[in-house]
Amino acid sequence: MSDARTVAVYAARALEYDAMAQDTITDRRAFVAALPAGDGPILDWGCGPGHDAAAFAAAGLWVEATDATPAMVDLAAKKGVTARCESFEALPETSRMRGIWANFSLLHAEAAALPGLIARAAFALVPGGVLHLGMKRGTGTARDDLDRRYAYVEAKDLDRITVRAGLSRVGLRHGRGAGLSGRDDDYIIHLSRKSHD
Repeated sequence: MSDARTVAVYAARALEYDAMAQDTITDRRAFVAALPAGDGPILDWGCGPGHDAAAFAAAGLWVEATDATPAMVDLAAKKGVTARCESFEALPETSRMRGIWANFSLLHAEAAALPGLIARAAFALVPGGVLHLGMKRGTGTARDDLDRRYAYVEAKDLDRITVRAGLSRVGLRHGRGAGLSGRDDDYIIHLSRKSHD
């Protein structure tokens, strides 16, 4: 389930978060380049104010988007993104997505819930589909200075979880940057692919 305290932070600071859009062009290009051929949709899973979903749509992709914070769904709509307000657990139970983009969104789930959520994402992908995860590095679950819940992971954790879900890693990048809290944190960009079998 979505964490009410985390959703409340994003609701209260939605405009501020919207104004500080991160440069994701390199990661978006890697994600798009890895997508299997076809005309199926991609999902921006936790789209926030819709910057990435709008960029994918502008590139000609069929994009679906979701976020648990109504204020973020409203901001996405102002960018031409039709997003559903729903939790991670509401992921459609059909294998039809060419790709799922979870860029610093799934990190707000509980650490113990990550394997199940990633397994659901893997099921939702078509054969050859790709899952992009942006996560903060560390271990366990904790709250930041703004009261947002975070599940911290390392690359080996994501490798283990995605392999169990039937995915294999095709890309990995480490970085460091500041978000809404203003604190610099180490992060991981992890890209994995569903088997064609």
